[in-house]
Amino acid sequence: MSSFKTLLALAAAAGALALAAPGLAAPPVAQPYSWNTVEVLGGGFVSGVVYHPTEKGLVYIRTDIGGAYRLDRATRRWIALNDDLKRADGQLAGALSLAVDPRDPNRLYMAAGEYTGPNARGGAVLRSTDRGATWLKTELPVKIGGNEDGRNTGERLMVDPAQGAVLFLGAKDGLYRSADHGETWSRVEGFPRVHVTLTAFDPVEKTRTGETAIVYAGFATAPKDGMSGGGLLVSTDGGRSWGLVSGQPKGLIPHHLALDAKGGVYVAYGNGLGPNGVTNGAVWKMDPDSGAWTDITPIRPGGADVFGYGGLSLDPAHPGVVVVSTLDRWNMGDEVFRSTDGGKSWKGLRDRSEHDTGGAPWVRGLEAKAGRAMGHWIGDIDIDPTNPDEAIYVTGYGLWRTQDLTEADRSGRTHWRFDDEGLEETVALELVSPPNGAPLISTIGDIGGFRHDDLNSAARSRYFDPHGGTNRGLDYAELEPSILVRTSDPTPTAGFRSTDGGKTWKAFAASPPRDAHIHTGRIALSADGQRMVWAMRNAVPYVSSDDGRTWRPVQGVTKSERPDFTPASDRVNPLRFYVYDAAQGAVLASADGGETFKVTARDLPRGGPLKAVPGVEGELWLPTAQGLMRSTDGGAGFKAVSGVGDAGLVGFGKAAPGQTHPAVFVWGKVGGVEGLFRSDDVGKTWVKLHDDPKGPHWGFAELRALTGDPNRFGRVYLGVHGRGILYGDPQANASAPVQP
Repeated sequence: MSSFKTLLALAAAAGALALAAPGLAAPPVAQPYSWNTVEVLGGGFVSGVVYHPTEKGLVYIRTDIGGAYRLDRATRRWIALNDDLKRADGQLAGALSLAVDPRDPNRLYMAAGEYTGPNARGGAVLRSTDRGATWLKTELPVKIGGNEDGRNTGERLMVDPAQGAVLFLGAKDGLYRSADHGETWSRVEGFPRVHVTLTAFDPVEKTRTGETAIVYAGFATAPKDGMSGGGLLVSTDGGRSWGLVSGQPKGLIPHHLALDAKGGVYVAYGNGLGPNGVTNGAVWKMDPDSGAWTDITPIRPGGADVFGYGGLSLDPAHPGVVVVSTLDRWNMGDEVFRSTDGGKSWKGLRDRSEHDTGGAPWVRGLEAKAGRAMGHWIGDIDIDPTNPDEAIYVTGYGLWRTQDLTEADRSGRTHWRFDDEGLEETVALELVSPPNGAPLISTIGDIGGFRHDDLNSAARSRYFDPHGGTNRGLDYAELEPSILVRTSDPTPTAGFRSTDGGKTWKAFAASPPRDAHIHTGRIALSADGQRMVWAMRNAVPYVSSDDGRTWRPVQGVTKSERPDFTPASDRVNPLRFYVYDAAQGAVLASADGGETFKVTARDLPRGGPLKAVPGVEGELWLPTAQGLMRSTDGGAGFKAVSGVGDAGLVGFGKAAPGQTHPAVFVWGKVGGVEGLFRSDDVGKTWVKLHDDPKGPHWGFAELRALTGDPNRFGRVYLGVHGRGILYGDPQANASAPVQP
């Protein structure tokens, strides 16, 4: 059970009120809900690990789209720290870097933002004085790319160990400094405008003002001035002026840097930012007294075995103990190396390591290739500075932790566990809840998807086989719910069919014409499971009537300059299909099994996906930025649902007692208030399913999928971008909405 139940518990029910008019002045009423996580465990890129240097057991991880987490040692679960982000701040879930204050274990900082493109939200630094339980926010004058190339390097946000109020932050355009615990920031004018990959303080000297004098910064740049790729800069005056470190290796980008007690500098290098595309690398160390550099690379990339080096960590209690990880060693498989003599000799850990998948046996299905015991994208590895036996390394789908690292010095057999309880970083792209069989089936980015036989156990659920990488489209036959279909980006046929409720899958014999790297879009399955309409991105829909053996383009659908089609099947009549043309604001309908379509409605707002109502022939709902639209005549006419001003997603669940129409769930704005809502009377009135103004706002950030449960009134499933799948139920002791 996740922390959502505790965080989102509301007051006892008392008095029933509801929303109606669009201009309603009073705030929406709320119904108490209990929330839990559908357990998958991991599922996304954990891009970094940060241990506190002195507080025993205090460790944080950062993810590229799911925020930061802190490990609760008592429960062995990771606690999500950024569930309070509102919709406008959704991109701040990109945790590019974390920083702890060596002198104050309660202080935590996070460089937040997902992208640096023209349409991206500006970056911010989040500041906490209670280990991430609550945050204050400082907007930055620069964007932060927590989900861009280089997110695996670092840390680039760092607290001065001598002056806790002083912080440095490396960005894509240089270095920034704060002297007031991160409340305000200014550019370091003496630093070049390059992409900073890491910062590090050497505490051996202080300036006159008491700040740490020696500061390092790694950077990446285009070939220039003999420093092709990047290099290492150093300041000896507290970060005011900077120069290149002499004698350093050229043509490589510093990924991670660590300093020993004598000021010795260890650096892991790659020839690209990563986490992909790194084909060369090395590990070097520098003597602080002589300035001499020594190449201590465990094994050199070359020939068919190309890769770089990513993670690097030292054991501060045992001089000479170093661990490093390879990065992008796709041919031979990634490796972790350990040295006890400062890099003079190395021992590879992979071949004698043992990996316990814990509650997530699916990870072995994902990493089924030879040599993948350690995983992939090992962009960071860290030894607990207070416990030489504990270490964590990251992968593209979660993290592995050992508590017997020093066993490498004896038997060589280290034990690693997929310790990802509480960490849910999947992106569910579609969710369905059939009327029989498993309560939920999901398609998920990167890792595939699941038949969730047990919502609270990944081990007791069924991982798709073949998993197919990124799965997008998903549908079941309303009249034959054991029949399902799904789409998958990288596979040769790109689609799969199940006739046993998602327990087993068989690939389609063929797929519509497509580019090898095309986004496979959405698919609709007829109510009887005999026909499919499939719309890939930037392509007209195709129809199949022979279980995917052959496909032909549908007739009557015109491809625009930037086509964006969403198909839907009628949930009662097997011959009726619908297509929403978002680019042209039109709905098209078919009465001959998807062979031909005719435009039935025009000039609709942009939105989608279009959803058909279970048990009601011809009823369609369309969520749009201008409101929620409903049709009761097969798409011939749409009317706006009163009170809903903005709708991102819509879904349906079991009808309320005394009602015949399925309950309607909507994510968006009702009565001017953002949130997640349910209507039990076909949109006449609405109740809000959470209302904690100081608590989590996951429902506002970014939902990718939403559906109700046809067998349990009030239950709703949510696919939250980067935060996994949640399900909510009305609290047992709450039968009516309450005023907040």
